[in-house]
Amino acid sequence: MKKVILVCALVLSSLAASAQFTVSVNGGLPVGDVEDFSSFALSGDVGYAFATDNNLMLGVSAGFINYFGKEYDFLGTTVEAESIQFLPVAGSLHYRLSNNFSVGSKVGYAFGINDGNDGGFYYKPMLSYMVGEATSLSLFYEGITDDGFNANNVGLGFTFGL
Repeated sequence: MKKVILVCALVLSSLAASAQFTVSVNGGLPVGDVEDFSSFALSGDVGYAFATDNNLMLGVSAGFINYFGKEYDFLGTTVEAESIQFLPVAGSLHYRLSNNFSVGSKVGYAFGINDGNDGGFYYKPMLSYMVGEATSLSLFYEGITDDGFNANNVGLGFTFGL
């Protein structure tokens, strides 16, 4: 039994040595169906990833997305559309193309927070550029789709490792 515990401890410590916690802050411009109701998207997430080899990282992430409602003039009165909010939970994959560039994607489910928002399938392909030892800038396309309704945005993100 002691040998099994020792082997498990060694495996976990080797995974932890190559693991990284991340925090991301993102801003985006809405596209698709949500563009009619929203003027800007702001999101953030936390993640945990570990290296499977020198170039490939696998992980999980959870976050928050807010599509800010647009203001409309209606019969002389300014009316603001409600914000649309999601909690995405996803698996992630990042592949390092060079010392500075990597490509990646997150895929999962985004839970709808506000009334009438059921959430939907979540995806986020991205291209990242390392600007420091543990920081990167990402260009991404983030999408949530459910029964023909698409909440998408194109944006720029800043990620730093902890």
